[in-house]
Amino acid sequence: MSARRPTDAHPRTPFAPNRADRERRLAIATCEDCGGEFDLAAADPRARVCAPCFDRSLHAVEVAFLENYARFGAKAHRTVAEALFRSQALADPDDRKVIGMRIVEEYLNAAQELMALYLAMRRRHEQPLLTTFMNFELAAPSVAAFRALTLGRNSSELLRDLQLPTLADVEAARGEIPKKDFRAFAAATAAVAHGIERVQRVDQGVLLELADGLRSSATLTHKLDWLPERAMNPDQVALVVLEQRRRVVLTHALAIHEPQLEVFIDAIDKITAAARDLIWLYLHVRDTMALEGQA
Repeated sequence: MSARRPTDAHPRTPFAPNRADRERRLAIATCEDCGGEFDLAAADPRARVCAPCFDRSLHAVEVAFLENYARFGAKAHRTVAEALFRSQALADPDDRKVIGMRIVEEYLNAAQELMALYLAMRRRHEQPLLTTFMNFELAAPSVAAFRALTLGRNSSELLRDLQLPTLADVEAARGEIPKKDFRAFAAATAAVAHGIERVQRVDQGVLLELADGLRSSATLTHKLDWLPERAMNPDQVALVVLEQRRRVVLTHALAIHEPQLEVFIDAIDKITAAARDLIWLYLHVRDTMALEGQA
């Protein structure tokens, strides 16, 4: 009788990683900046740098970005709106409605960017300024946050909230500040408050309705008599939105006539001026702190 080998109650098998282990191993990448490993599970597979290195790169370009935005990006909304407004003189009635709606769109873009800039500066110690600014969207939570932080506040309170010096702070050191800089600072503090006030003047619900309408609408219309129980004034233009899940057609009508558009043009001018001056204040403080650090 042949000898029988004892049976191993726990047979040994080569280790084979399970699916989760394989996916996790494949989700590890090497940062091209610092050489460390980082997990791609919460990032785009094409990412080449880790989150800390990316944040450092955003901090590195912050000043250049803000300088360029103040000189060009913020000003662009006013430039486009004014050019559109002038073009109305040669346009037919239907074209004037289209032009008017595009002017309103420039107002919304300018308002969105001023809100984004304010919140980005306020959160600059938590995450890169560019992160907040570039990811901001006009939505109920973001607009509510902006309004809660700024509604009813004067220029000094707004600047305090951003940890920037107020006019009173500058006046206290007036003997050490050139007259030209003091005048520029006084004008900038006033401009910031005026621009924020022009954003606040439009009701939150109307602001969000317009923004949502422009995002969702596939078309404009100058008449609504083709829809049941819908009508609008001759000086209005409407956005048409199809909400498939609710099974309803929504319309957002807005008056587009010269006096109303002049109000929007003035608001765009003040909002873009506020964005530029807010950046000037912020960069001026950064430069001052840098010089003090070198002393």
